[in-house]
Amino acid sequence: MRLVLNTEEYQKFLDSMCHEFTLCEQAFDEFIILAETNIQGNSDYKILEKLYSSYAKFIVHLYEFYVACFKRGNGSTENIGYERLDYLFTFEVEKLMNNMCWLIEKGKAPSWVNHISYYQEPVPQDFGEKFRGMRNSLSHVDYRRASGGGNRLTLNEFKKKHHKFLFSLFNSARSWWSGKKESPYELEHNKQFDMDIPKD
Repeated sequence: MRLVLNTEEYQKFLDSMCHEFTLCEQAFDEFIILAETNIQGNSDYKILEKLYSSYAKFIVHLYEFYVACFKRGNGSTENIGYERLDYLFTFEVEKLMNNMCWLIEKGKAPSWVNHISYYQEPVPQDFGEKFRGMRNSLSHVDYRRASGGGNRLTLNEFKKKHHKFLFSLFNSARSWWSGKKESPYELEHNKQFDMDIPKD
């Protein structure tokens, strides 16, 4: 389907993108809270299970959000081939890392940024492929979720190698798509899910 500005279909697609990013942000926030608990010494299995789950949800929702961004950029909801998606994800991260280097060099970067060398690390050319593989392992029952293997990493291996690139994607979208605003954008399909029994 073509995405045409100012049509109902276009707005519904934006609403779905907004919802996807909200789910991503919620998963990330949950991960941060659980990570703090774990770092402070709580290695209870239930904490580790939730820690894994929240990071997995973060990855899946981030991936799907950016696929929607690429579709919006193409002006169509048609599927994008996996090789093209792999390229687009890698290119997007390279662009974001280069932009941050430029901001640091010009003295315009936010105060919280790392040293410029953090952003100068080359983005692996197979980042998009690894991101897609991780998303697939987490979205489907696949033995590689538990063991890695083939072209797949375990979630822990993926986080250690690629978290900075995932955070770059997430942080770039957060300023525009975050649901944490003073007046958050309310989605009609969420409001329709109200199961409250009306009082007579």
